[in-house]
Amino acid sequence: MDTRTRLAFFILKIHTGWIVRVDGFVYPPCANRANALAKAIREARAADGFASVVLAQSAPGERCHVCWCCAGIGGVSQAIAGSSHPAVPGMPDFLTPTYAPEERP
Repeated sequence: MDTRTRLAFFILKIHTGWIVRVDGFVYPPCANRANALAKAIREARAADGFASVVLAQSAPGERCHVCWCCAGIGGVSQAIAGSSHPAVPGMPDFLTPTYAPEERP
């Protein structure tokens, strides 16, 4: 069994700026995407011991893409420039949607 805890930090565009959302918590809006990305990476690094990933939208309503990830305890963090991959290396099931029984495709 994998004992690592996983966290996903989402950078999303809203009408007042860019927000970082993680595990039901939303940070105050940032003025631009770069500031939100820096905040998300800083918070992900602070969650030492967690397998973390930072995903960002390029525009409202767009699909999120992986920007940064870390394997957790003793893991190496890495920026992923220009990645359009929806899956996270070493965490392929992390973004797999979960459905209620009546929602299954």
